[in-house]
Amino acid sequence: MDEIAQQDIESSAPGEFTSRQQLLMQIGGKLIAAREARREKIDQAMARLKLHKVHIQALESGNWDMLPDQIYAIGFLRQYAAYLELDLSKEIGLLSDAQYQLTKPLTFPDPPVSPSKKWAWVAGIGFVLLFIIFNIISNNSDHVEPITTATTDQEASINYGEQQPVAEPAEQAAATADDSPDTATRPNMPAHKVVVDLNESTDAPAQEVATAAPVDHEYKFEAATGAVWMQVYSANASGSAKGKLLKEVLLQEGQYATIRDSSASLWINCGNALALRIHVDGKTVADTGTLGNGKKILRDYRFSLNND
Repeated sequence: MDEIAQQDIESSAPGEFTSRQQLLMQIGGKLIAAREARREKIDQAMARLKLHKVHIQALESGNWDMLPDQIYAIGFLRQYAAYLELDLSKEIGLLSDAQYQLTKPLTFPDPPVSPSKKWAWVAGIGFVLLFIIFNIISNNSDHVEPITTATTDQEASINYGEQQPVAEPAEQAAATADDSPDTATRPNMPAHKVVVDLNESTDAPAQEVATAAPVDHEYKFEAATGAVWMQVYSANASGSAKGKLLKEVLLQEGQYATIRDSSASLWINCGNALALRIHVDGKTVADTGTLGNGKKILRDYRFSLNND
């Protein structure tokens, strides 16, 4: 009988959907047919799945206005379809298409364009030239000739040795002594050399800066008191927004998921967050009912190691 009901559900699917509402109503019809084929009521499915009755009724009626955002509605749909053993992968794929999507799709920046080989060669040659010029300048500065301020013996003889005293008459010498001050005689003394050594080392020893390797943290997400659907993202480079998706999972009560990441914070989308408990490196950092100040549904929620 189940095979006949499944064939009726598949045969009733139209080839194309002209609107999002038609697609939702078609999905709701399949859910109702699958549930009735199992001879179950909504209350039974609600008790097994831990979902609100109004959410199950919204899925079956095709009126998704009573559901949370599409991200959580699709999670509820997957959970309900898996419970009914109903394959809705095609319809869920259509809901993700731009034609049937209500919210703005996620966009990611284009990957950086790698430089061409030509510019890589030019950069390499320029670096080599700069290195050679730097070595030449360094070698020249290390071999500066000492500066000397010295006078040779020959210059000394020209300045002092060739000046011979000239005999003057006594009267002229007396007049000269009265009119001009005494002049000091310059002895013929040997020259002294003054040497300035500029070959002083001014290079300070290089200091090596040790960079610590990043440490991976073990994040453990536990569905402690009920079923939890969640998406976990890493933080972007600046840590101000979510980055790539690390895990998307539906946890039944008592199940848990583990993620190892070196980031100090993660970003979470979560349904039924009141039932979620989080451990980091074996330590409980967020107990049930504490995430997001007690909110049941979290969207783009930043979770850090200290849960600040």
